[in-house]
Amino acid sequence: KIAIGNPSTAPYGEKAVECLKFYKIYDKVKNKLVFGDNITQATQFVTTGNADIGITALSLVLTPNMQKEGGKYYIIPEKSHSSLEQGCVVLKHGKDNANTVKFYNFISSKKAIAILKYYGYDTKAK
Repeated sequence: KIAIGNPSTAPYGEKAVECLKFYKIYDKVKNKLVFGDNITQATQFVTTGNADIGITALSLVLTPNMQKEGGKYYIIPEKSHSSLEQGCVVLKHGKDNANTVKFYNFISSKKAIAILKYYGYDTKAK
């Protein structure tokens, strides 16, 4: 069994399907796919033995708990799927909330950027 996030609801699942189709193996493995509601659940399928392998987020693979599992991972080439852009935004109703501003300032700090880079995120500002 191959665990991925549900491609209908989980962006990482959508990217996993793109990758499998890019390498022309989707039709060969589609009957082996098991879908998590989200990428965390798909990853749990692998760590609990309910799936043999999974396509998951690098940020989850690099967590201390996953590192303790002692498994191996392969970074899927970016050319095999469209990019998955994520961001942090402050909306109008949160702009005057001190904790919102504090979090936003932290997430754009050098310390936070270093943490994000460690977990495999591209931190190029747009």
